[in-house]
Amino acid sequence: LNLSETDSRLSGFMGGFTDGFHGYLVPAHNGKPFGTVTRFDLARFGGVETLELAWHDGDLNGFHGGFHDSTYGYLSPYQNLPGSYHGKVVRFDLASFSQIKVLDLTTTDADLAGFSGGFSSATHGFLVPLRNRRKFSGKVVRFNLADFSTVDILDLEAMDPTVRGFWSGF
Repeated sequence: LNLSETDSRLSGFMGGFTDGFHGYLVPAHNGKPFGTVTRFDLARFGGVETLELAWHDGDLNGFHGGFHDSTYGYLSPYQNLPGSYHGKVVRFDLASFSQIKVLDLTTTDADLAGFSGGFSSATHGFLVPLRNRRKFSGKVVRFNLADFSTVDILDLEAMDPTVRGFWSGF
């Protein structure tokens, strides 16, 4: 599957996931941070579609991993400008491949930025901390999938200052 036949900007993804029907590629960095979520039909191994996140919010670039809960896809916020880590979790509807919503974690805690993947349980999404604006981070985030607004923090660094800077989820 040659994505550049659809759009020459479609390279530099960091992770992906499937809902059983489509493969979703998470936009990271293609020479600069970008925000074009790309999906393709698994059965046909084609039918490439894109979702331009920057049309919703110009800061929605540079993600690292994603996951889904059967209804929505979620993108883990990482770096939207060189050296600038962000905390904007993106949620989009899988069926329509639209309806973008954003949860800005930095409104809860300014250090909640620069994650390297995530995963979900039946009721919550979790983000793996890597690096925030100042340093490597140990703040694991849990957010409610139903309301997409309730945020909890597990600060591993508070228990042990060396427990920080993790890579990827599962």
